[in-house]
Amino acid sequence: MTTAAPVRPPHTSSGPLLTFHTTRQPQLLRIMTPRRIQILTLAANGHTNQQIAEHLVLSVETVKTHMRQIHAVLGARDRAHAVALGILRGFVPASAIHAA
Repeated sequence: MTTAAPVRPPHTSSGPLLTFHTTRQPQLLRIMTPRRIQILTLAANGHTNQQIAEHLVLSVETVKTHMRQIHAVLGARDRAHAVALGILRGFVPASAIHAA
């Protein structure tokens, strides 16, 4: 049986930001970590995986892995949906999005 903890935006808790209890993933894969929020914020600003990787000094594959995990945690269908859910759930504040 799968149960889910309530969603808590980053400003309301010092613990894990979003946790889902499943039997298929280790605990770390089920939370929105500060790094995942940072990557989602960069994606919300229109950065490609390559640009995010260069900005954070990561490999593109690491960024892709984080994006897959972000999609899984948020239940997003694609990148745009992940960004929208991130904004709606308070992980990406509107003030962090800059006009191109």
